[in-house]
Amino acid sequence: MKKSKSWIHVCVHFLLFITLGVHSDRLNINPVTDDIAKLSTLRQNIPKDYLIPLEYIPKEEAGMCWMKLNIFYLEESLERLSEKFGNVSSNKENISIFIQILQEQRVHMQDLNDIMLDFECHYREERFDTNQYFDFIEDLLRAVENKEDAHDCDVPPCPTSPLTEESPTPTSNAPLCPNDCKTSQQQRLLPEVVERSLLSLLFIPLLAIVFLLVWKVRSRRNQDGVQQNPAEEGLTGTEGTAPPLDTEISEKNMLNVIEIV
Repeated sequence: MKKSKSWIHVCVHFLLFITLGVHSDRLNINPVTDDIAKLSTLRQNIPKDYLIPLEYIPKEEAGMCWMKLNIFYLEESLERLSEKFGNVSSNKENISIFIQILQEQRVHMQDLNDIMLDFECHYREERFDTNQYFDFIEDLLRAVENKEDAHDCDVPPCPTSPLTEESPTPTSNAPLCPNDCKTSQQQRLLPEVVERSLLSLLFIPLLAIVFLLVWKVRSRRNQDGVQQNPAEEGLTGTEGTAPPLDTEISEKNMLNVIEIV
């Protein structure tokens, strides 16, 4: 009887061990929830006005397939964002963790390419600021954790007007590093200074040409005036001597008249 009881205890412990082991394996398949807390660190390290491009489908159009339809393009967006940081950066390390989580989930999804092709006309590309972008990541990771993965997706009709990308504000494309901002502003100012200096250099010879033309016109006018003055003086001189000749002739005539008388 003692041997039979001991074998029963061994069998019970063995069954409990198998049950707990299988249950723990199933729990390990889910993403680690502690990694979601690292999103707050990324929010603080990236400027709030920095815009991050993302191709996605809103929840109201994707329905229950929202997580499945957005997981691939979110992974691509995170890879582009990680390239902004150096290899030693903690931001790059944290982003790589989320990329790995999305990759592991995407591999196990069936018919993902076919579903994405069905919803192709609903994708749009926009630029999210830091808070909107990481809120989107957190919502998708929560959906992955809760296994919100529908196999049958109802495809809504395509929109009538094409979805255009929103134009970002001039300050939204600022680089992540302040030093890069200074260098980009200097690169913009240098061509403007060079253009202004070239325009000023071109303006100087134009002024010189105008001055020479005015000087030539005035010199020609002065020469024409000098040539006309001697002729006028000659005419006035002959006219001035004529009256005395007339008076002499009249006096001679008077003397002849007197002698005849």
